[in-house]
Amino acid sequence: EIAAAGADTFVAGSAIFNAPDYGAVIAQMRAELASI
Repeated sequence: EIAAAGADTFVAGSAIFNAPDYGAVIAQMRAELASI
C-alpha cells in the first residue's frame, strides 16, 4: 500500500538488525517489493 501511494524509500533498521537471520529478512523484503 505504501509503495502504491508513491513511497520510494523504506527504512527498516530494527526489523533487520534485531532478527536472528537478517539476510532472510532482507530477502523477504526484496521479494515483497519486487511484486509491486
